[in-house]
Amino acid sequence: MSDEIEPQLVVKREPKVKPINGPGMFWLLIVISLMLMAAAVVIFGQAEHDIGQATISPTQSPSDSKQARIYTVSYKSGVFSPTNLRIHSGDTVRFKNDGLFAIHIIADPPEDLVGFDSVGDIPPGSYFSYTFAAKGTFGYRNEKDQDETGAIIVR
Repeated sequence: MSDEIEPQLVVKREPKVKPINGPGMFWLLIVISLMLMAAAVVIFGQAEHDIGQATISPTQSPSDSKQARIYTVSYKSGVFSPTNLRIHSGDTVRFKNDGLFAIHIIADPPEDLVGFDSVGDIPPGSYFSYTFAAKGTFGYRNEKDQDETGAIIVR
């Protein structure tokens, strides 16, 4: 007798993987689509992170002890930003329409700011400026939607 080992052939069968089809594949595609849209919002939405801050640009006036400043209040998606703004007497506020539709900004109440309401509609991408000479709190709103309001506090 010889001590030879006889090789044996062993067949290992792996379980058959079933392809995903039917309603399972449909829901998987929906979940993947939602995840891609969420990622796009996070990535492309970061460009809007500076909304809500006033832009301050001093004007040239070397003889004044306090230089008059220009502030910008932006309007977009039904919101004025910043909603409340504190400025000094003699400063100018630029109301900029970054929305898709024209707006009409009026004083609230109208008798508080003479000449403020005379600008009419502000088309998208345009603005109007108003210099506040008197001290006090002055409200404003979009005449086309009474809930869109803001205030300028002049010191």
